[in-house]
Amino acid sequence: MTFGARLVQHRKNAGLSQEELSERSGVSVRAISDMERGRARSPQRRTTEALVDALDLDEPDRAELRLLARTGRIAPAGPVWSLPMYVADLVGRDEELDAIAGTSNGLVVVHGAAGTGKTSLAVRAAHLLEGRFPDGQVLIDLESSAQPLQRLLKDLGVPAEHVPEDVHGQTRLYRSLLAGKRLLLVLDGASTEEEVRTLRADPGCLTIVTSQRRLAGLTGATWVRLGGLTEPCALELLASIVGAHRVEADPGAARELVRLCGTSPLALRIAGNRLASRPRWPLGHLVEQIEERRLAALTAGDLDVRGAFEVSLAHLPETARLVFRRLGLLIGTHVTPELAAELAGTGVAEAERALEELTDVSLLDPDDRGYAIHGLVRTFATGLIDATDDDADGRMLAWLLETTVAAGVLFGQTGDARRVQARRRAFPDVATGRRWLDEHRDLLPQTVERAQARGLHEDVARAVIALSHYAAIEPGLVWERVYRLALASAREPWQEIAVRGQLGWALFDVAHRPGPALEVLTGAARIAEESGETGHLGWIRLIMSAAHSGLGQFDEAERVCLQAIESMHEPMDEHYARSVLGVLWRSMNRPIAAVTAHEEVAKEQRAYANTIYELSALGRTLGWLGLALMDVDRPDEAVEALTEAEQVYRRAHMASWLATTLWHRGLAHRAAGRLAESDEDLDRALAGFRAIGDGIGEIEILRALADNAESQGEHSAWRRHLRDSLAACERWDTDATREIAAEVRERLAGG
Repeated sequence: MTFGARLVQHRKNAGLSQEELSERSGVSVRAISDMERGRARSPQRRTTEALVDALDLDEPDRAELRLLARTGRIAPAGPVWSLPMYVADLVGRDEELDAIAGTSNGLVVVHGAAGTGKTSLAVRAAHLLEGRFPDGQVLIDLESSAQPLQRLLKDLGVPAEHVPEDVHGQTRLYRSLLAGKRLLLVLDGASTEEEVRTLRADPGCLTIVTSQRRLAGLTGATWVRLGGLTEPCALELLASIVGAHRVEADPGAARELVRLCGTSPLALRIAGNRLASRPRWPLGHLVEQIEERRLAALTAGDLDVRGAFEVSLAHLPETARLVFRRLGLLIGTHVTPELAAELAGTGVAEAERALEELTDVSLLDPDDRGYAIHGLVRTFATGLIDATDDDADGRMLAWLLETTVAAGVLFGQTGDARRVQARRRAFPDVATGRRWLDEHRDLLPQTVERAQARGLHEDVARAVIALSHYAAIEPGLVWERVYRLALASAREPWQEIAVRGQLGWALFDVAHRPGPALEVLTGAARIAEESGETGHLGWIRLIMSAAHSGLGQFDEAERVCLQAIESMHEPMDEHYARSVLGVLWRSMNRPIAAVTAHEEVAKEQRAYANTIYELSALGRTLGWLGLALMDVDRPDEAVEALTEAEQVYRRAHMASWLATTLWHRGLAHRAAGRLAESDEDLDRALAGFRAIGDGIGEIEILRALADNAESQGEHSAWRRHLRDSLAACERWDTDATREIAAEVRERLAGG
């Protein structure tokens, strides 16, 4: 709104003609006409005062007309420019720059943790968009500007004597100056939505806001979140500072330096500056310093990683600061409100508010598992821990172990493992409990070790025993370590027997080491017989039987397996043991007996298979039946049995066993001469094994695909699959894979 337009409006509201206003004010009719038509945009102060008195305006309208009169005298003569030079080596932010350039609503909020390069991104974007905003580009540092609105008016060319004293007047002047302009404004370091609402430029302009907070209360904004860089981009940034030749000379140290810096642009810039100023330092020397001193080593001049995080934390409520400090105790990188409540000793709702506040300042990242803390932020939190947090550590460990019990028992128990019952209900269904266990499985060794150090042995024993069936459903090398560690926490004979049974299973079935497995299991059987705690003895004997079979001791395996069947106390346990006997008979070259045993057991299991444990038992029986049917040259029936097993495993969500079933069905299709169907099943099995990180499974599938290719005369595919299997052997590098690798090399050499 111009002075002339507002004057016309006030005159007409008063019911005056130009002549009548002239008579009242003493201002000539011609002067009034020139002002109203915009030919005279900046009347003198005496003229303005005469007009506002003649119109008898109230104080707000008087102030506005005076402001419009001043504005006409101080309109900027040309474009304004107050941007700093952009960072030349900004890398890895092309998507974010495109998002800013493509915004259509005039407001972009760039938010992220300290040190992620928010200001550098905003300044680079402003420079790139210079041509779209001919009236200028202005940056205001809100963290260092006590009166940012006054600073904006100064940058827009308003002399200090023309700046109104009150904020209301300053705001009206600011808005009038921007009217019709095409200006790009960077508000750097905003802390509140209200701050942005006051200062953001008008429609037609673009305002880029940087903040550690998301500022979710702003309407109509485009949000651009900055996190760490990808490893390639982080290496590129490091090379741009220290020189590509130094990175290329020691790529391993460069990658480790990037990892220690959490791919944070600020931390990498500090590390790069230190190395650039010390050209004789190898990269490994700074890696050693950071490993020893962590955040204390990441300081260069006025750049300081710790200081940036301290600023983020300083203005948060006390509970949020307490939760953050105790996240330094966290095992892993994820935290839920329930776990945060245990750490802080507060209610869940209060803990969740604290996590949200930490997320608002980008110290945490929200995800589908709760909240995550990564990289240097985690290091910062760990450095804040002191002796007053010991009780919180104990509460967290006890909570984790009891939650493990609550999830583990959902999968069913056998033998003496049934003596472990959950003390509280933590999960509404098996699927929810399974997700929790999947997320925490690989953290169990660290959880057990820390809990043992705090004397939580009963909690440890309960947790690992409760996991017996889950472990069987999701086999992995982690279980050997878990159960070896847990032996030290088994204080009662029945606990030691159950833990030894699981360790024996892990050694035999997962690690493929029947000798050590038999040694552990024999000790468990001896303890059972000496103590009279025989509730788990049937399962100990069953795994012992499998270990004897693995050593080629088939007669002893059969004897022990029959003992196991007699020792079982529950029908479903006995059925499973009888199916294991069928597996043994197949190894003893008695395939017809094996088929009969599996068919009888499967018929009984189908009648009650509903729980995860019952479904897993049925699935294994059907899988073993399929293999036995192939032995007796009945591949089509084998495909039928394995297809039913596939359906059971899908129902039970057993990824490992599903992949194995697809593998075996691929072999059955091959035996029936259906190589296309075989390849299809093997490809699906390969994807399954890779998804769960089963190296042996991946290698065996690649060898099976090579066999199929060889059968079809596809020599190049045969060599490709064998080379891929050899690469997988070298990647996993165990005794078993080294043995397989030797066989593969021999085949390749002969082909």
